[in-house]
Amino acid sequence: MIVIFGLLLAARAAAAPPTFSLTLEQAEVAARAHSQELKAAAEQSAAAKDGADAQFSALFPRVSLEGSYQYQAVLPELAVIPGQSPFLFGAQHVRSIGPALSWTLWDEGALYKTWKSQRAAAVSQDEKTRLTELQTTLSARLAYAQAQLAREQVRLLADSVALADAQYADVSRRRGAGAASVIDALSSHQEDLQRRADFLEAQAQLAAALRSLLQIVGMGEGLDLTRPVDAGAGALPAGLPAPTVLVALDPLARLPPALAKVEAAGPDARHPGVLVYQRQAESALLAAQSLSASDGPLIQLNGSIDYEYPNGPQLVYVTQKTVGLTASLPLFEMRQTARLSSRQKHLATAAERERDLAAEELSRDWDKARATLASLRDEQVVDDRAADEAAQLAHLVYLSYKAGRSTYLDVQTYDLNALTTKVAAAKTRAQTLIQLATLAELGTKE
Repeated sequence: MIVIFGLLLAARAAAAPPTFSLTLEQAEVAARAHSQELKAAAEQSAAAKDGADAQFSALFPRVSLEGSYQYQAVLPELAVIPGQSPFLFGAQHVRSIGPALSWTLWDEGALYKTWKSQRAAAVSQDEKTRLTELQTTLSARLAYAQAQLAREQVRLLADSVALADAQYADVSRRRGAGAASVIDALSSHQEDLQRRADFLEAQAQLAAALRSLLQIVGMGEGLDLTRPVDAGAGALPAGLPAPTVLVALDPLARLPPALAKVEAAGPDARHPGVLVYQRQAESALLAAQSLSASDGPLIQLNGSIDYEYPNGPQLVYVTQKTVGLTASLPLFEMRQTARLSSRQKHLATAAERERDLAAEELSRDWDKARATLASLRDEQVVDDRAADEAAQLAHLVYLSYKAGRSTYLDVQTYDLNALTTKVAAAKTRAQTLIQLATLAELGTKE
């Protein structure tokens, strides 16, 4: 007997669905670690920094090892004494090797401003990466809030099915005793079936919300999300499909610490969505200045030490040392440089306008989110009170029906109203979290 009991317990434990547990903080961290968009932005930022560093190296002398080889089939000849073999100049195999140096001594600051322009572009890319990180965090928070709401609806509908089951069983007993009509029994059964259908629909919505969340955080591989239920809801009413996974998320009423103070922080004037255009404007303006500087004189220093063969007409090796300056000044180019510089100035002005627009939209969205949040908090007080009173009223109406003072239609009406008010309260809580997450993305000071 003990062996059989142990086998039953083992079989029950083996059949228990797995539990998926995830807090909001864990979801945020996992989303940032998994985001392919954020990884791509980080790589682009690193590439921009490497490009700026490469341009910085152009400010310093360049030293290289240079070598050459040349074969000459016909050598120049000079007949010095008539009747004797001519004198050959050079050798058929010509070769040299040695270090060479080149350095731009003066270019009106063109190289320096080009480096500054690329560095500003790299900083702009850093701001894009910051913005992508904020948006990734916001996406995780929004998906988490949707999953929380869907899970709460599944829990409320499971309770509603249990209540409808109990009422149907009670009405069936009353009908057997002659205290309830066939209409009451059928109405109660229809109510029970409708609640079960609502529960199954809510389960499908929870499964969809979980799939969206798990895709963002990069988790859940191997989980069967066909029939998810709340991990803390207890056993489901009889007749409902067995759950495939138990979901443990933060309760909707919990305010995450990261979002607790965002409302009082205010919008961030140095938000990456604004700074990205500021840095683009700086980069374009510096590029314009670099192009304008290229209209001036350019002076370069060149030098080399070559070990070469032959030494002119002498077929011997020699070490040749060379140093020189080259200077150039553009005289006519059909205003190509001026037009390119003007183009960069226009791009800088356009980026400044986009910066101003982003700042205006940031302030507008902050005010809208904060006003919506204030309204939701007032609405939450009303929703919670309405849900409590609706539950009490539904219970009293059912007692009145049992006493013969109300119809079963009244019971259905007030039961549905109690369920609707509870769902409305849960939606308001989810919308509150969504607005707080939006404020956090706009403020960036959490």
